[in-house]
Amino acid sequence: MKYLITLLIFIFSPLVFASPLKIYLADGTTVETNMVNLLAEFSTTSFETRLPWFPDQRSFTGIPVMKLVERYGDENTFAVTFLALNDYAATSTVEDIQKFAPIVAVKMNGEPMKIRHKGPYWLIFNLNKYPEIDNIGYHSQMVWQIDEIILHSNQDGER
Repeated sequence: MKYLITLLIFIFSPLVFASPLKIYLADGTTVETNMVNLLAEFSTTSFETRLPWFPDQRSFTGIPVMKLVERYGDENTFAVTFLALNDYAATSTVEDIQKFAPIVAVKMNGEPMKIRHKGPYWLIFNLNKYPEIDNIGYHSQMVWQIDEIILHSNQDGER
């Protein structure tokens, strides 16, 4: 019985039924991935920061965006657009990504983020480390409920 309960917990774990994420590459191909694959492929980083949407500081763990750019981009990648489930979109330049090291957060305060809590993927800048970007321009780039990422390259034709 103990093994059956363990198996059921594993089967219904939120990481098993992982959240899909599409990454559109500059060459027109699409990478379809999920939380399990991302966490297997990329190391994560964590930091604490305050955000304008919460009264207190929060801890975030996620994949450094620059690692995604290095893996899926090319030498001509100049920007990344993050699209949310509600079709909100914001674009960050690779220059800002290199300078301010945002993450695609998958955990807040040690817990996986559910859709109702701005998850499963949320672009987060560390405003504690970089107070100069604590403004509406960067706040608006912190897309939550991300389900698509587009890498822009100088080869992009229409983008």
